[in-house]
Amino acid sequence: MNTGIDIRVEADTGAALQAAADVLLETARSAAAGGGCVSIAISGGSTPRGMHRLWTRNPYASEIAWDRVHLFWVDERLLPYVHPDSNFGAARTDFIEKLAMRPAGVHPVPVAGDPEALARRYEEELRAHFRMRRLPEPVFDLIFLGVGADGHTASLFPGSPALEERLRWTAAVKGGQPEVWRVSLTYAVLNRARRVVFLACGASKAAVVGRVLTALPPDLPAQRVRPPAGRVTWVLDPAAAALLESASGASTPDAKTPG
Repeated sequence: MNTGIDIRVEADTGAALQAAADVLLETARSAAAGGGCVSIAISGGSTPRGMHRLWTRNPYASEIAWDRVHLFWVDERLLPYVHPDSNFGAARTDFIEKLAMRPAGVHPVPVAGDPEALARRYEEELRAHFRMRRLPEPVFDLIFLGVGADGHTASLFPGSPALEERLRWTAAVKGGQPEVWRVSLTYAVLNRARRVVFLACGASKAAVVGRVLTALPPDLPAQRVRPPAGRVTWVLDPAAAALLESASGASTPDAKTPG
């Protein structure tokens, strides 16, 4: 089992979604106590959408100081925002438009134009935001990630040149399902975060979760998300965690590390 990673196996899928949603609540409360804003990056996909919908309900809707939250996206398909596969479009429908308090900033990936140019535009968006926070580098308070069956996270796919990017904060990538051009944050951003939460639910995730959390050496893209000064937490339901017990002898469906 990889060390230095918190693994939380919740009682069921609903509990896993709530546990992940709670991390944003904790992060926002901490930022509010310090009088600052909170910068988060979110993912698309069916599982995160369940968490996003929770944010429209209490305590999240009322106790998160949304007017201090800046929302970014870890990746985006270069499709119109109204397209059903748009990560921003889904988030806008699921929670952004339903919040009584508008977030301080909503920063979707631009999607119309040349992929390389769009990646550079989003990097400039990041640069401007973190300059406002008086940070020379992008340091997100919280990043939510998922994991694909091939071990990819964000739009960092196995074999992609973007995996080796060390300087640029964003990359134009073609791949995934559907196989379209995308813009993704790179490890230069992911591995500077203060907190990273991977959320995975369902039996279809069991095999890849088992590989990511037990396989050595770390050859899958998701395994390379290890911010030296940050904390990584995996939030799982029992189905997604099903292969961890046999692989490690240490996890049970009811076990969780302190969150």
